[in-house]
Amino acid sequence: MRTPPRPIDVTAALPELAAHARETTRLHPRPGAPTTADSSIGGPLLWPADEPWPVCSAPRMVRRGEPVPPTLTAGLKQAQAEREERRRSGLGSRPTREQLALLDDPALRGKSVNLVDYTAHWYEPEAHPEPNPLVAIAQLHARDIPTVAFPSGTDLLQVLWCPTDHQDLPGQTRYWGPAVHLVWRRAADVTPAPNHRGTAPPDPHDANDSYLPAPCVLHPEQVTEYQYADLLPHSPPDAPLDALRDRLHALDDLWESETGYSYQYDLSIAPGCKAGGWASWHLTDPVAVDCRCGAPMDVLLTLDSREWDGGSKSWRPVEDVVADQVGAAGPTGLTHGRWGALRIFVCPTDPTHAHRLNIQ
Repeated sequence: MRTPPRPIDVTAALPELAAHARETTRLHPRPGAPTTADSSIGGPLLWPADEPWPVCSAPRMVRRGEPVPPTLTAGLKQAQAEREERRRSGLGSRPTREQLALLDDPALRGKSVNLVDYTAHWYEPEAHPEPNPLVAIAQLHARDIPTVAFPSGTDLLQVLWCPTDHQDLPGQTRYWGPAVHLVWRRAADVTPAPNHRGTAPPDPHDANDSYLPAPCVLHPEQVTEYQYADLLPHSPPDAPLDALRDRLHALDDLWESETGYSYQYDLSIAPGCKAGGWASWHLTDPVAVDCRCGAPMDVLLTLDSREWDGGSKSWRPVEDVVADQVGAAGPTGLTHGRWGALRIFVCPTDPTHAHRLNIQ
């Protein structure tokens, strides 16, 4: 798989950006039949015969629901009818103060109310009926992802997770998603198990289909990325706008108006599944992702819901443009949040320190 050349050479326009470049490995997953010897997403792992398969005992989030109390239903229906009438009259459809007050009733607080069937929904933690076997998500040989620094003595990274939703796992904040488990090992030391699951049951007891990947072979390719724009050096308030980020924003407006290409979507950070590189913060303001040792953490792996979308078609591999392959934009079948990307961060000083997770 080959990524098309970037439509604009950003370092020709802003040479200082070269100091903010990183290499990433686009994994380019495509449906296939990987073996335990291959790097893959959703394929079998090279698993030692004498090593138990890991399981998850952390509570998963379970959706609950119940009818809205009858004492509130009549008021909500009336408020909703008034809101619809205002919408039809062109007066807007924002909830009224009275409707918001009803939704803030102690009986509904912290719950999502369906104003069609007047049911209230919420999530609460619940233990798995029994420890849940983890799912093999990715296996990556160091030879295929030179953009990642492996711990000394290892050359194989294996990623597994519990395919259910968890909230605020230990070491994570404002996180909702699968519980991720990393294994670093030396492939030559592994005496393979008879099957890639070791001693685990064949399937997890609980699973969200969005967290179960289709088996994919990889076509690794190294490309250059540039730091997220809002994290570039910028001018302080009330100072002349001459820092790198300020000049980039001015040029970006020009590029977008003249060519339709933008720094965020086409020139800086590649979409899709990849190893290493920079993290995009397009849904939230940038947040610090620091290790317990105090070091700012690096992106280890990005597992994206799509390899490109309407805003990033310039990243679509040349082969897919020519072949117009159906389904190539979402080959793994994974979905995070609202078609976002799960990013795994590791410590650059010692990758075996506890990792951190974020979804954008």
